[in-house]
Amino acid sequence: MPVLFISFLAIFQFGFLALLIQSATAAVIEGAREGALDFAGLPENSNAAADYDPSANDDIADRIALEMDRFLAIHNIEIRQNGVNDNADRINAYLNIVYNQNEYHRGDFANQSAGCTQQGDAPAAGEVVVTLCFPLVNQSAPSLNQPIPDWLSTFGFSFDTMHFEMTARAILE
Repeated sequence: MPVLFISFLAIFQFGFLALLIQSATAAVIEGAREGALDFAGLPENSNAAADYDPSANDDIADRIALEMDRFLAIHNIEIRQNGVNDNADRINAYLNIVYNQNEYHRGDFANQSAGCTQQGDAPAAGEVVVTLCFPLVNQSAPSLNQPIPDWLSTFGFSFDTMHFEMTARAILE
């Protein structure tokens, strides 16, 4: 009976993980697609150097972050600067945007230090490259609504130190 119980927990936990990976992958692809659109007259980045919050929605980097935010919200993930326009019940993701060879950041910059780096070739001129990173669970703040449950941690298998990280690119229109 205990083996059956643990097996059911594993099936459901990995099922939630598969749904999260699919949604986050769609978010990254849609973020790159959003960045590739022609935003005539809109600046690439109007935020101050240390302002990583996209809520102002007044530049291309904000538009990319907010488009991705729509896909991630269902899993209690948001692209917000920690403590700024932040929903305290959600995990904050980090977003690195390279737009026409200029680099911009949105979201929780603390997640960048967890090893979130752009994958693949260096961006070329006329290209947008979007990299998303967030923790799968956050044991340091267990009151948060986690992206996936960590039910198997009781049995010695935890996602506590694992992050989602993905890069997508698109050619500017």
